[in-house]
Amino acid sequence: MREMKCPVCAGEVPRTALRSKTFPCPTCKESLRSKEWSPLWGFPWAACVWGLTFVAGERMGLKGWGLLFATIFIGSVAGLLVTGLIILTLAWVFGLPPSLERDPGPGFDDGGILHIGSSPRPPNGPQ
Repeated sequence: MREMKCPVCAGEVPRTALRSKTFPCPTCKESLRSKEWSPLWGFPWAACVWGLTFVAGERMGLKGWGLLFATIFIGSVAGLLVTGLIILTLAWVFGLPPSLERDPGPGFDDGGILHIGSSPRPPNGPQ
């Protein structure tokens, strides 16, 4: 298997470090995390899978609502299965490690909702 490398110091990072969301690099102590996949890759992938499912269903003689439902449901299941097979192949057969990136910290993108609060002055009392 290929080793994972720190993007800061190029030091080797053990795969056991992936058990936590963020972890320090054993060499430079920089806070790291595994790079997340962009959800934008899903749109062209879904279009390809549903397009191929539509063409296969049409070649098999489906028409109308049957073709629509077969394209949506069978295409979704087929897309998930093929995606899983691709990920397993990359991870187990080829041993490709996930990419690592610096962890920007909790203030950057902690998944919270941005609130615009009022001014720090207390509200005026009754007049």
